[in-house]
Amino acid sequence: MTNAEKEKRELERLEKDEAFHSHKHYFLILIIVLSIVYIVDELASSVRGIVEVQTVRDLFNVVYPSSEFDNATATLGFATMLGYASYLISPFYKSLADRLGRKPFLVINTLGMGVGMLVCIISKSVTLYIIGTVILTFFTPNDVQVIYIMECAPKEHRAKLCSITKGLALISVSLLGLFVKLFVNDAVPSTWRNVFIIPIILAFLIGFAAIYFVRETPVYTQKRLQYLRASEEEKIAAIAEERHEEEEQRKKNVSVWDAIRFILGNRQTRAIALVALLMMFSTGYTGKYQPMLEAGRYNGVMDSNAVNIILMFYPVINGIFTIIGGFITDALGRKKSALILGLWAAVGLGVFAYGCLAPLNPYIVGLAYGISIAGLWSISDMIFFVITSESTPTEMRASVVGTMQLIGMFGVGFNMIYNNVVTMLAGSTNLPVVLTIAYLPLMAIALVIMMLRVKETKGVDLDNIQVDK
Repeated sequence: MTNAEKEKRELERLEKDEAFHSHKHYFLILIIVLSIVYIVDELASSVRGIVEVQTVRDLFNVVYPSSEFDNATATLGFATMLGYASYLISPFYKSLADRLGRKPFLVINTLGMGVGMLVCIISKSVTLYIIGTVILTFFTPNDVQVIYIMECAPKEHRAKLCSITKGLALISVSLLGLFVKLFVNDAVPSTWRNVFIIPIILAFLIGFAAIYFVRETPVYTQKRLQYLRASEEEKIAAIAEERHEEEEQRKKNVSVWDAIRFILGNRQTRAIALVALLMMFSTGYTGKYQPMLEAGRYNGVMDSNAVNIILMFYPVINGIFTIIGGFITDALGRKKSALILGLWAAVGLGVFAYGCLAPLNPYIVGLAYGISIAGLWSISDMIFFVITSESTPTEMRASVVGTMQLIGMFGVGFNMIYNNVVTMLAGSTNLPVVLTIAYLPLMAIALVIMMLRVKETKGVDLDNIQVDK
């Protein structure tokens, strides 16, 4: 097929999409599909963690608790860190959506999550399970559904729809707790695989449904149609102009080292980077909540029914408080809301850990953990994106935000190594103590730095950022 024939077929397809955008019920159908994709994303992100203890027992054929179990947990933890190496190619993969359209990647990412979960549950060896984990790790962070909402929703409803769909997706994680209660038998470790079945079916169903019910976004459609409808001379001129703009952008681009120098050389961004690093160090307990609950059950402070209540209740609280956090940010400004969100994270962690060490109502334990992670991830998003963007000049903003995320990944790597090491040294049954002792002080230090060293950024003129050395 010649290039002209390919462009003709693409033109016909996009013209159909353009006509479909104005269909009476299309936007409602689109939001429903995107909401389910978001739910699949959250389920895929959380499903491995909710059955970690049973997975280790099954794949390594070890008994909980034991030194063999602790070593196996650490071994699996170090091995699955390989999945995060896929983040190195993630930016290049994401950029393809600007060239090839949003829809292909919405479908591919959703089906990819289904494939990753499927590989996990059919695995009879640790190696195959790790392959499934790598696949999941690659496809879950891409969030094309968010781009869809941003490019399809009316401007006055974008933030609202993003917040609502995210909140619903977070609440849906409570289904995993229900699946654990219904399908997992502690006497038969291999039953952890049953928890994956419904998320896998949902991923494949909504992935294939998106092929038929979702059209390309209006933003991409209009931009591409403008090119396809142009004359050959106009296309050549457009390509030349695009290359010229890319060249000019490359000249303006700031290297990672320039961004690091700016971050370290500026009082505001230096403080933000330190807060960001400390908060990302502190995220380690979010990947160990199920072993912490298992420790509570082993120590006799909760039973299986209490654990199931917590697993089903905390996602509802997480979703509700994530939505509330957005309203607080708009009402109080960045700094005050960050301090409130950080206090949620710290106090919630303290109460949750206490509930794993001493008898406490399971609804209070679930409430504490839900509030904690809602505050933790909300303050992290605000630090990495909002406050950093509002503290950086336009010509350096994208590079500084990207570099700040690299700093965050360093923090994630640190806490993963720490978690695996302390699991081997202290044992799984002591995780509520050793994780809280490590992470709670880091959160406290981060909040003190935020209070004393970071300036409020709400309402700043993004085109005229004042830099303090």
